[in-house]
Amino acid sequence: NNNNNNNNNNNTLDRATALRTDESALEAMKVGAKYVLIKGNEMLFRSPTELALLSLENEDGGAYAYRGINPTTFLGRLSDANQTPVFSIDVLSPHDDDYYKIKDKNPDFFFANVRTNAPLLESTFQNELALHAMAYANWQRSSKHCNTCGSPLKLTHGGTAQLCSNCASNNTFALSWPRQDPSIIVSVSSRCGSRLLLARSHRHPPKMHTVLAGFVEAGESFENAVAREVLEETGVVVDKESIEYVASQPWPFPRSCMVAFSATADPDHTNVTYDEDGLLQSIDRTELVEARWFDREEVERASEVVQGAAIMDPKVAEKVLEEDPGLPLLIPPKKVVARKLIDHWLSSSSSV
Repeated sequence: NNNNNNNNNNNTLDRATALRTDESALEAMKVGAKYVLIKGNEMLFRSPTELALLSLENEDGGAYAYRGINPTTFLGRLSDANQTPVFSIDVLSPHDDDYYKIKDKNPDFFFANVRTNAPLLESTFQNELALHAMAYANWQRSSKHCNTCGSPLKLTHGGTAQLCSNCASNNTFALSWPRQDPSIIVSVSSRCGSRLLLARSHRHPPKMHTVLAGFVEAGESFENAVAREVLEETGVVVDKESIEYVASQPWPFPRSCMVAFSATADPDHTNVTYDEDGLLQSIDRTELVEARWFDREEVERASEVVQGAAIMDPKVAEKVLEEDPGLPLLIPPKKVVARKLIDHWLSSSSSV
């Protein structure tokens, strides 16, 4: 089956930005390309850990029927010997019969939520591909009109930019591109390094705790955003001198880029109260259900249990807790930046 080719976890993605303005080259590449299929907030998977990369074959099981009637975006080229082009197709006009043909030929294929399932993808390449495709799909759906004159926009440059014909006719700059909203995400450690501040939001399953996060405001530095968000959400003051960059991750839900930091609480300037269970009483209850300090042993135990599971799914979280009722907390899965921060703290706190 040609649809199973190029699902190689050793691939990398070259975004090939120089090709985006060459419409004839892009059109020629579509015949031998692979296609990622998007529907709403979901993407077509061939297994829980691998995306389905469809061929454009005019036969049952290919992406052919979806081409032309739905937005097609050039994502780049694979690092294989053929430098295989990759496009995404955002299925805004679904043809159920065509999907059933794909299912008939590939019964294991299924659509799954990108937000909860992208972290389960085995390869870094496929995770990047999923987030890359989702970012363009979300932008194309939400940006239909020119910010300058309000005229309808037309996709160009392989779907990676949009053109306002009205502005172009008036000799006004007419192109627009996707934007990302910067967000901070931060692990806050106690001064002694033995405890980590984690919180549970309203959208999280029971016992699911993670690090703190929030948007960077206009004209605000990342470091000031870290200090402000932690204080606003928990009442804890961080030592600004302790803030250190750790990593970043695109998070196109709808269009964020998470910039991750570690920080240390400043006990000399923090004045918070706790209930009898050790929960912080100064939290922003519109954002959080609870927040508390967890010791290293509690976090380490959760990290051993939660590996690649789609733990943000309430049913998955419930099953994990049923198997281990004494588990003190759940934490995010591997391959999301929140978990990277937690693992970074665990590795650094082990030497304290």
